[in-house]
Amino acid sequence: MKRKSFASFLMCLMSAALLAGCTSADSTLAGVGMKELNALQGHWVDINGETTLDFDKNNMTVTSPYNKETFKVKISGDDAKYIENAKPEYEYDKGFGIIGVIRIGYDGALTAHEMVMDATGHEYRFVREEDVDKELEIQIKDRDLPKSIESDEIVSFNMVFSNEYSAYDIPPEEPWYGGVYSFDVERDDDGGYEMSLHGSGSSYIIVDYSGPVSEDYVRGLADLVKEQNLAEFNGWWRTNSEQFDRWYVNIEYASGENILMEASGRAALECPFSIYAFLRYADTEAGYTKELPESDLSMK
Repeated sequence: MKRKSFASFLMCLMSAALLAGCTSADSTLAGVGMKELNALQGHWVDINGETTLDFDKNNMTVTSPYNKETFKVKISGDDAKYIENAKPEYEYDKGFGIIGVIRIGYDGALTAHEMVMDATGHEYRFVREEDVDKELEIQIKDRDLPKSIESDEIVSFNMVFSNEYSAYDIPPEEPWYGGVYSFDVERDDDGGYEMSLHGSGSSYIIVDYSGPVSEDYVRGLADLVKEQNLAEFNGWWRTNSEQFDRWYVNIEYASGENILMEASGRAALECPFSIYAFLRYADTEAGYTKELPESDLSMK
């Protein structure tokens, strides 16, 4: 009887040890975000390039045309979730080589920035292979907004565009280098107007001007809006997920009317008005091209 009790005792000990081991393994996975990692298992492709990700438990293999490396990963964040390097070479570096920390988007895509010193690097957007076609498809989300504007009195004008991938209709011989530009006109509380033109690349300023403008200048801007038929395209909204340029227009009138248009991704390559016409008009005040030496004006 005693021997049987002792044998039963040993069996209990062994079972407890096995159970503890299983619990420890599960808690380790839970510590790196088991629920989120389960959803990530398998193959992912970058719609903006050739890099792929492959998840196997808490291992993530990054394969690019130049390199292949496997990392231990964990999930961090409360509301927004991120994939981090669980065993970074340096404590402050939670990324994966030139790929920064990866964000798990609410739409299910995995996004990250390329880590490049003083430059705008590649934008990674990883999706399942079967979702690539949907990601590349241009989505038309046009808003149903009025296609005519009665007022001529602009109280606020905002145009933003990037030309890092496309030149639109900007002459190549003019020094409007690749970057992000904004052209703004705003009426202040005293009825006067302030105008600004700003353009910058990843590590350089192209143009940075601000100053007061006359009512005649703003009336001329309203005329240009009419010449370009912007009201006809009011509500334009086209997009896709690729890493391309974007443009955005928001004009508010004293009457309460407004014009709102935007495009991003490859859809931004289609622009129903002349960006150069507005850039040239902004430069009549900013004087950016007037201040440049002749050698810069002839650059291509």
